[in-house]
Amino acid sequence: MIKFFRQIRQNLLMENKTGKYFKYAIGEIILVVIGILIALQVNNWNQNRLVQKEKEDILLKLHSDFIENKKIVNDYKISSDKEMMASIALMKLVGASQETLSNHNIDSLLYVSLGASEIAFADNTVKSIVQNANLNLFKDDTISELLYKWNSLSEIRKNRNHKLDSWANEQILPFLLDKISFKEMDMQSDYVWAGKSKVKPDYYVLFQTVEFENYYDNYLWLMQNLRERIQETEILIDDIIDASKP
Repeated sequence: MIKFFRQIRQNLLMENKTGKYFKYAIGEIILVVIGILIALQVNNWNQNRLVQKEKEDILLKLHSDFIENKKIVNDYKISSDKEMMASIALMKLVGASQETLSNHNIDSLLYVSLGASEIAFADNTVKSIVQNANLNLFKDDTISELLYKWNSLSEIRKNRNHKLDSWANEQILPFLLDKISFKEMDMQSDYVWAGKSKVKPDYYVLFQTVEFENYYDNYLWLMQNLRERIQETEILIDDIIDASKP
């Protein structure tokens, strides 16, 4: 094609048709410009198609992750409910008589209340989006705002969970160290070292102390704070599932 156009230019010059030559040259330039514009348009179209494909792939992974997160939060709520109910039951037994206490499995209630339920969400896709700066793909979408909320809420939730664990491990358990039998409490599990204790203290004394009540009162308060963040998380999960539907 280039050889063809060159031949036309040479013929026009040899025939001394300068006017026609300039018109032809301008036409050729216009054709070249049109060709470049078409090539750029095709390239932009192809680039947009690749970006859209990447966006769709990320949304699909995100949707799958948060379907899983929905199950994770439901499982957590079940175990957390058990911990809270056991803790409330222990609180109600404070000041109870020896006879009333004997009608309850205190070791079981202690074991369940200190279960320390953990929650680990499937957030690899979210981390990948942030690390690879892919949030720009969704800058005009609702999903971008939702992911910002997810990251913010995750930090708040981790902080609440840390406070709850710290209170249980650094306050309650040291307080109970010489007042209950961890060995008998662990009988509620399948631990090989668990069993009857020969030196089990009298739980009646423990339940007559205001310290025990206060430790568990604050434990329940921290648990409630975390549960409120979990409720917000559950709502946000539903919003992300809706926004990331294929």
